[in-house]
Amino acid sequence: MSIEELLPAYAASELSEEESERVEDALAESPRLRAELSRYERLFVLLSAAAAEEIRVPADLRTRITLQITLNAYLDAAADLLGDILGAYGRALIHFLRLA
Repeated sequence: MSIEELLPAYAASELSEEESERVEDALAESPRLRAELSRYERLFVLLSAAAAEEIRVPADLRTRITLQITLNAYLDAAADLLGDILGAYGRALIHFLRLA
């Protein structure tokens, strides 16, 4: 594996001693690798904070999503029907009402 591929595991302290030494040797010589390691470390801090935070889903979320999907399906069907019935005038009306 390349040093770049080992950086995420190094930042998470998941490498063997030999792999860690390889990464540390490369880090000592490369400002670019040090900057990349710093980005991984910040990312892991953010991910840890996000994982620790409780996610609260509104109780009615499923109902709201289902309602929105159903409403969109009915509006699409009505727009198609209106377009078929009224032709160009119907399409203009649909466009004007922003239903499609």
